[in-house]
Order: sequence, then C-alpha cells, then structure tokens
Amino acid sequence: MINKILNITQIAKKIDQQTHYNNTLPLLLQILDKTKNGYKLKLGNNIIEARSTKELQIGKNYLATIKENKNGEIIISNLVNRPRILEVIKDSTLKFEINELKEIFKDSKFMQNLEQNLEQKIGIANSKDDFLFLTHSLIALNKKIINLIIKDRNKEAVLQIKKGIKDKVEFSAIFNNLGIINGSIYGNQTLVIKTQFNHIKKILESNIKKLEGYENFDEIHILYDEDIEILFD
Repeated sequence: MINKILNITQIAKKIDQQTHYNNTLPLLLQILDKTKNGYKLKLGNNIIEARSTKELQIGKNYLATIKENKNGEIIISNLVNRPRILEVIKDSTLKFEINELKEIFKDSKFMQNLEQNLEQKIGIANSKDDFLFLTHSLIALNKKIINLIIKDRNKEAVLQIKKGIKDKVEFSAIFNNLGIINGSIYGNQTLVIKTQFNHIKKILESNIKKLEGYENFDEIHILYDEDIEILFD
C-alpha cells in the first residue's frame, strides 16, 4: 500500500515539474502591504499590485490563481495558505528520492530505523529550520505519522503517511506549485484524492491512468476541497 502512495506522489511530482502546466498551476505570492486599490505583493522576482476577492494577511505566503481582467487589472483568486512546512525544508538533512523510499519501506524495521535516524540528525542539525523539521518529524512519528521530504532534482515535496483504522491508510503530499494533495486508500481497492484547486483536480483526472496499478483499484475518486489540511503541521 505504501508503494501505491509513492506512485501517486510520483505522478503529482511530474505534474509539478512539467512546463506545459505552468499557466494553470497556482502561483506563490507574498503579501507585502495593503494599498488603496488592493495589495502590493511579491510574485517571483516582481513586485506588483493586485486586487483580491478576499482579505489577505500582510507578510503571509499564499498559493493563488492570477488572471488579468478586461480592464488590465490583475485579479487574485482561489487563495489558499501555503503550508509553513514548505518554508523549513530547503536545507533539511533528511531527504529521499522516491525510488530510494520504495526500497527503504521494504524493511520491516523502517519505523525503528527512521526514529534512530531522526534522533541522530537532530543532534547535528545545521540550521534552526532543519532542527524544527527533524524535531517535528520525530513528534509526528510518535503519533504514527511518517513525515518525509522527497527530493527530485532541484525541487522538494513533503510526504506524510498515517495508518488509519482497520484497512485505511491516509497520506498528504505538499508541493510548491500544487498545494496540498490529500488521499486515502481503503483496503487497496478504493482510492480517494483531494486537492485544493479545481484545475489541479482536472489535471489529476487526466493523468490518473498513468498511475502504476491503476487497474487494480475498484474505485478512484478525485475531489476538490480548498479547506483540506496536512496530517501534521
């Protein structure tokens, strides 16, 4: 079942990195100040002014859809909070590639080894952010939640996995350009995926047949829910 989650994450990472989705993926915004007509915000290396359909918090980071209306005004919509966890993983010393994790998860002592690894790395953490991520990963593990960073070239994502009641496994994958993708697998037969953005839902729907073992699921549901949260923040 863990491999199924890793395969789902692998598909999402490919979407996150493919250039032909760039115009439809959410963008990262930092809200700098409030202006007479809207907000001053940082978009990439640019400072722009835009209007928002809802109140924004100064200094906060958001993922959002940005469009230009017929009057040339920039409109922000579909705003969701960017999970703080993405801001502390850049320099972490605990990163894995997906294929590496597939091998590691085969070890029946994986949880025990991960706990020992976290305890060792906390003692030699190279920054405050690294210390925080490692410490919280150890706390999460004590709550039976696996909290890992997946690396692929120059991009990272966070993957969290939790064993639920009976035959249910929950997971949460947090990406820079996709936001949060939550999911549940029930007894290896039913897969439910939730995303914060409706257009990400449509992209996932068009790519889901690329999922290794897709035909083994009796049911697959992909849902839009902007209020989803990660398993452990």
